[in-house]
This record gives sequence, structure tokens and C-alpha cells, in this order.
Amino acid sequence: MLTNDHRARRVGQVHQRLALAVRAVEIWLRVRFPRLVWVLTPRCRERRALRAELRRVETDPEYAAQWRAELDEGVRQLRFERALEALVQDLADGGDPS
Repeated sequence: MLTNDHRARRVGQVHQRLALAVRAVEIWLRVRFPRLVWVLTPRCRERRALRAELRRVETDPEYAAQWRAELDEGVRQLRFERALEALVQDLADGGDPS
């Protein structure tokens, strides 16, 4: 007859073996079917939000126009900042401001 301590130990051993078997199957699936595992793996919310925005850009012409305008403004701002940094660097190096 098994005591409660023996039963608890036996349940723990079974649990450990089951966990090892599940992990082994997971590894086998990752090696054998990487695309399937990739599809079944949950993605982060940030990517979902980016995909939703991309869908909206593709389907809503008004939003797409606004999105492109914001993108153009961002590019112009970045170019301005880079030109300003180059000018400041040139002046710091002793160049002519004109």
C-alpha cells in the first residue's frame, strides 16, 4: 500500500515526464514544421497595430492621403535637421556661413 508521500512523489514524477514529453514534441514540431509553429505562435500587439494601420492605408483613400502627407512632412523635417547639423558642423570647423 502506498502512502500519501509515495503517491505525491509518483504524481511529481509523472508530471516531470509529461512536461519533458511535451517539450520534446514542441522541439520536434519547431524543427519539422517551422512555418506551422510560426503561424501558431501569438504575435505581439504592436505588430497587430501596424498591420491594422497598413490595412487602413490600403483600404481608406482619405487616410492614405493623410498618411502620405505626414510621411512627406517627416522626410522633409529629417532632411532639414540633417542639413542644419551639417551647417553647424561646418561652422564649428571654421567654414564660411554663406
